[in-house]
Amino acid sequence: MKKKNMKVLSVCSLASLVISGSVISTTGVKAADTNTTTRLGGSDRYETAVKISQNGWKSGSDYVVLANGQGFADALCANPIAKSKNAPILLTESTSLNSSTLAELKRLNAKHVIIVGGTGVVPTAIENTIKTQLNADVTRYGGADRYETSVKIAAALGNTSKIVLASGRDFADALSAGPAASIEGIPVVLTQPDQLPSTTSDYIKGNTNLTKTYVIGGTGSVSASLYNTLKNPERFGGIDRFETNAKVIDGFKSDFNFNNAYVALGKGPIGNEFADSLTGGALASKNKNALVITSSPISSYTTGILKDKLTTSSTLTILGGTGNITDSMVSTLKDAITNSAPTPGGGGGGNSTPANYAPTPSASDNYLAGLDGKALDEINGKVTDLNNKITSNSNLGKYFTDANFNNNGELELTTKPTTATTSTAKELFDDVDSSDQPNIESKLNSVIDAADERLNLIIGSGTDKNVKPVKEILADQKKNNDTFKASKYAAYVDDNGNIDTAQLSEDIVNKKIQYNDYTEFTSKLSDAIVKSIGDKANENAPALSTSLGNVYKVQQDHIIVYNTDWTMKENIENILEDVSSSTKLTGEYYLYNSLGKYAKVIIQ
Repeated sequence: MKKKNMKVLSVCSLASLVISGSVISTTGVKAADTNTTTRLGGSDRYETAVKISQNGWKSGSDYVVLANGQGFADALCANPIAKSKNAPILLTESTSLNSSTLAELKRLNAKHVIIVGGTGVVPTAIENTIKTQLNADVTRYGGADRYETSVKIAAALGNTSKIVLASGRDFADALSAGPAASIEGIPVVLTQPDQLPSTTSDYIKGNTNLTKTYVIGGTGSVSASLYNTLKNPERFGGIDRFETNAKVIDGFKSDFNFNNAYVALGKGPIGNEFADSLTGGALASKNKNALVITSSPISSYTTGILKDKLTTSSTLTILGGTGNITDSMVSTLKDAITNSAPTPGGGGGGNSTPANYAPTPSASDNYLAGLDGKALDEINGKVTDLNNKITSNSNLGKYFTDANFNNNGELELTTKPTTATTSTAKELFDDVDSSDQPNIESKLNSVIDAADERLNLIIGSGTDKNVKPVKEILADQKKNNDTFKASKYAAYVDDNGNIDTAQLSEDIVNKKIQYNDYTEFTSKLSDAIVKSIGDKANENAPALSTSLGNVYKVQQDHIIVYNTDWTMKENIENILEDVSSSTKLTGEYYLYNSLGKYAKVIIQ
């Protein structure tokens, strides 16, 4: 018997329940491309670090921080200590001091060198070379592992009222937070995903001044259960390192001057591309600029944050040579600033959907917060109606317990615990075995049902009455499209257009179908839906009709999920991309009216 799974309520269905909005840009259209770029890059990471040092510390520096350039573990937390000493970060090889690094140490005329990591990371022989050739004193912050090293650096900064907590298993989150933490004068402390290492736990317990914990990364980096044990936590985390980076920059925007942004490689083929972010982070914090991490293809979160925060008079400073960040990538990044960002799903090229990153709107635009008594009573009446719908509607009752206004004029919907989960389609294909099949089938149903709900709502809004639902489109493909009938995907679709998730999940477990097969199927589904709409596909999407008016734009956290400025085709492609990457229900939603004002809905 096929397992039935709870549907994920679509954001468009949410819009139809709650409030109205409009697509008024919060940033405006920027002028012609006048922004400039400069590059600080050498033949390798050691020479790039030297170039960064020469740019930021032209007349020398009393202090220098030295870290291992071949392993990120102990170097992750170096930025705040470097900022506290107004010091550049230079890199050493594992067995000897790089000649470029030694020459730069001499040019800087460094009197104090801070080594990050124990003798297994930066051996005593390198320490002795520094002492003899530079006549400088050496201070070492190194522990038995990366966690103890991070705590020793934190202790050197003193008992602070705030800390940053990041994963010690990868470099991206900690280095994304480095400049902001450094400017704020707070340490970056490392943790395991599900529990604090004993050294980290002891440090936090011993810091009696601690009142705030900034958590960097999603629940895969710092789990929800661990998060709930922390002192006044606030999370800056996304679906991947690039969304996390964007959220950190947006969250700490008041710390940064956006006349310049530093850009470094945050992911590459080796998986060890941390160095330029580390050394560049010291320069970014010195100049109070943001550090943007990127990769090829370029994420929409990266182009989105550039578009949001920078202007055409801003400079992009590229860290590293063209082997890391190509000139073509630089052009794409520049285009983002001048309102020409790539597709929501990632890199330039491929599909034409507009970038769907959006900034957090100004609180002054929340019209619910400013309602007078009579208007508020009317809205409260609508909330009462919504609670009645939740109680009486078996479908809504699967997801929500109640709806209430908070003191900030924001509508809060409380979900049942079983619905407050996040899954990605790609997760279904990674490291699975036979025991995972029921869970995979459940997740597949969530992804498919979310797409089905969102697409059917949009296809049926303002279009011809004879436009067919998604399942009928699939049934037609199975019956009439010879190419589709001959493809491997036809086996998973019955004559009524239903997708056989039980068989699909079994074949995923048995590796008969891979993630690229899934994305190809999504693409074919998109093509079929667009074709069924015909001429309407190239018309702008209609407003979503609700009981309180029309919704012109729906934004979930920082991502625009529906936009009447986009064509029907673009919205369909965006929705399929969205449900392929996430079936997240919880979060902050902004539903815009025709004046550019929003109602904020928090689902938790």
